[in-house]
Amino acid sequence: MTTLESLAPSSGKWAALPGGVDAFLVRGVSLKPLAVVTAGVHGDEYEGPAAVAELAGRLDGGMLAGSAILIPVVNSMAWRAAQRTSPGDGLNLARTFPGNANGSPTERLAAHVFEVARHADLLIDLHSGGVEYQFAPVAGFYGEPIAGNPSFDYARRFGLPYAWLLPPTNGVLSYECWKLGITTVGCEYHGAGQLSEAGVVAYAAGVLSCMALAGVSTTGATLAPGGRVVTGDWMPASAVGIFRARRQLGDRAAPGDLLAEIQNERGAVCQRFVAQHAGRVLGLRSKAYIRAGDWGVLIGSEA
Repeated sequence: MTTLESLAPSSGKWAALPGGVDAFLVRGVSLKPLAVVTAGVHGDEYEGPAAVAELAGRLDGGMLAGSAILIPVVNSMAWRAAQRTSPGDGLNLARTFPGNANGSPTERLAAHVFEVARHADLLIDLHSGGVEYQFAPVAGFYGEPIAGNPSFDYARRFGLPYAWLLPPTNGVLSYECWKLGITTVGCEYHGAGQLSEAGVVAYAAGVLSCMALAGVSTTGATLAPGGRVVTGDWMPASAVGIFRARRQLGDRAAPGDLLAEIQNERGAVCQRFVAQHAGRVLGLRSKAYIRAGDWGVLIGSEA
């Protein structure tokens, strides 16, 4: 089996990781620092996989002081089915880390990937809204939004319009790695089952910026700190029906503003999503049909 340790310095190669995960391994002058970049944890998200595959074609060991492991599609089971969750056991891989080596297929996959990710000095996990949601471009971080918090500092150097304080959710790869003391960034960009070319470009630039900041890369400039700092989480649906957005991504909202509605087949309003605080619309459901428990609207308060 090909590993980083088995590669000659300043070389790169596609290889199958444990569990059959396809990855591009690139070893620079040294094995450390190590950046692990993941995408395709959900099978219906496309900006991340396209950006990671593009980076694999651009990077070579001569560009690196440290090393990198690039995984374009973590969950190939869900990818082939073009759906968010794994088709075999129905699990959401992004709620399954660190996994279980003796569990279901998704739990075993999580265990294999986490064994790789836990050795990282920098973990970047690229997501989008998938088929059912759409996101404003956000680079997510954990911990306090203060200088000196590595997760926050790296998120601000990713080059996206917003730096989002990620909800601490067990089972999420970036959160589980952050709990181990690894510097982590978790990003979202667009979605709605589409591929944003601007998102691919932004993701590739952001990864290179963070790799330069971490000392993994010897080429390329680190982007200037930026991004509005925002906090908040999704507002879930409590009804079944048709989701009708009344605001667009990036719109400002004041307390009491109507953000979206759920209507039944007769057009009657079953639920209204109303802003509880001032902020910006960072996420919206993109699929018209909505079920109770599905996410509806994400409002980010500016810190």
